[in-house]
Amino acid sequence: MIDVSVVICALNEERRIGRQLAALDAQFDAPAFEVIVVDNGSTDRTVAVVEEWIRSSPHAAAHMQIVDASSTAGIPAARNAGARAAEGRVLAYCDADDEVQPGWVAAIAHGVQGTSLAGGRLIAFEPDGTRRGDLYGGLVATSYLPHIGCANAAVDLRTFLEVGGFDESLPRYGFEDVDLSWRIQEAGHPIVYLPDAVVHFSLSGSRASVRKRFELGKGRVLMARRFPRYDATEYTVLSTVRDAGRAGGRLLRTLVTQRRLDNRLASQAVAAAGRVAGAIVYRKGATPPRQLLVNRSELL
Repeated sequence: MIDVSVVICALNEERRIGRQLAALDAQFDAPAFEVIVVDNGSTDRTVAVVEEWIRSSPHAAAHMQIVDASSTAGIPAARNAGARAAEGRVLAYCDADDEVQPGWVAAIAHGVQGTSLAGGRLIAFEPDGTRRGDLYGGLVATSYLPHIGCANAAVDLRTFLEVGGFDESLPRYGFEDVDLSWRIQEAGHPIVYLPDAVVHFSLSGSRASVRKRFELGKGRVLMARRFPRYDATEYTVLSTVRDAGRAGGRLLRTLVTQRRLDNRLASQAVAAAGRVAGAIVYRKGATPPRQLLVNRSELL
């Protein structure tokens, strides 16, 4: 009987996923758990690396499998694909490039009871291994409701299916964990912090950060449309273009006067460009319908 289903979504992670798989093999005092690796269309040896790991022994997990989610790009769809394959009482999410600590599965199994959603502790590390300290305390406060981050998250499976899982209408990256957190709380379920569920979190390199910042800017517009209590900004095409122009101007002036790239201003400019894209795609009156798990009642 599986108690915890660990879901890892991966895209071209052949160099890093082995560390996470080894960390799951190092779990102690854990109930029966399974590991589900969801491949989201990798073109490198990610699948081969996972297959080699599955064939090796011994493993702490009672069951391991690879799920092919290459037909629909994006993290929300990949996370849902893992949930569809899960057999455990609890869904636990972690990332391929991070490293769960030895008591992680046990802390999640003990901490997620009833219909709760939980976030664990994230300790951030630079790509060179430099420790930066706690990223945040498991639960992220916002102007609306707190949310968890799916680099270290767990949820009762029945609750997850009840609300329809992750929303696949969201951009490929960003806000899927915020959206799920808020819908679960709006449905009356608690959100809790598990300090003993610890993950070493790998901070992104500059190229990945640019892509993510753009998608976050785009997703911000859709989230504002759906959750005005979080962000009541209208985000018109004109207003976002103006904001992007100002952000780009500040970045350009810094480049000219200081002859260096200001990463903070660059991040702001990329996010502003993402909001322009969001204002175009999610223009007023054209907000797309949610894309939630279908036939979820049959899975309950």
